[in-house]
Amino acid sequence: MKILHFGDIHFWHKQLDLSDCLYPKRWLGVVNLSLRRYRKFPPELAHRIAKEVSESDADVVVFSGDMSTMSLNADFDVAAKAFAPIHEKWGDRFFVIPGNHDRYTPGSVKQQRYEQYFPYGVLDGPDRLVTRRDLDDNLTLVGVDCSEPFAIRSNGIVRERTALALDAVLQAANDDGRTVILVGHFPYDTPPDQQETWSHGLLQADRLSHVIATHNPIAYLHGHKHARWAITPDSTPNTLCINCGSAGMQSASIHKQAGYVTFTVENRTVQDVTGWHFDADSATMATHAVPTRTAQSS
Repeated sequence: MKILHFGDIHFWHKQLDLSDCLYPKRWLGVVNLSLRRYRKFPPELAHRIAKEVSESDADVVVFSGDMSTMSLNADFDVAAKAFAPIHEKWGDRFFVIPGNHDRYTPGSVKQQRYEQYFPYGVLDGPDRLVTRRDLDDNLTLVGVDCSEPFAIRSNGIVRERTALALDAVLQAANDDGRTVILVGHFPYDTPPDQQETWSHGLLQADRLSHVIATHNPIAYLHGHKHARWAITPDSTPNTLCINCGSAGMQSASIHKQAGYVTFTVENRTVQDVTGWHFDADSATMATHAVPTRTAQSS
């Protein structure tokens, strides 16, 4: 089974949402977008990658969050239209969860903007923090949402209730004898050259790694850090953590340039992890090796 994993496409619009105009993140987001982010995330590149994904031959497509930049209705609208051909082609085999940019402010969360534009990405498990989808070939995808608004930071957090909900869903999947791939937005461990900062990392990440170590999904798919890699952390030696990088960012590094990751699942193992990036010179997608490390401590 071939799986395509992408995320962090970050469709954007230069707007100030008056419904949240007093929330600090609104102003910080507009300033950041106006000064630097708009150059790093050209909209035409995001649309190109979405088109490439829609034309792929994958059996399953996974999006690990951050379709928007500031949770604006305009962001979600263009993302939903760009993703429509993917959803039409794969249906339930297109698996979507939100990221921190899709939970940007309390107002956008209260209005359920993500859920309105991506009803097929609604988490329907306990407290809507976790979701489970059983596919054929004995494969189960489990999604967990650790995203919530922070006034000035870009953190995620693993609340105790989130860990408990995830533990229950993974236990049920294991009891059913399923091969499980877990999908989240945030890494709980990183390579040495990709260390998280205090304002960007996953808070209470040990709760997530503990649940993963208990139930041993074969892979944990995530994004958030805009670089592709695959690591097996010391804390979860039976789970390969794959970062898809960004699907919308412009970069001189092939590991950070807009693209995605593909891999296959055979006999309950992950094989053939391959990075893909948009090559501007040839205007085509090109492959590259994904940096892989084992037993990497945080």
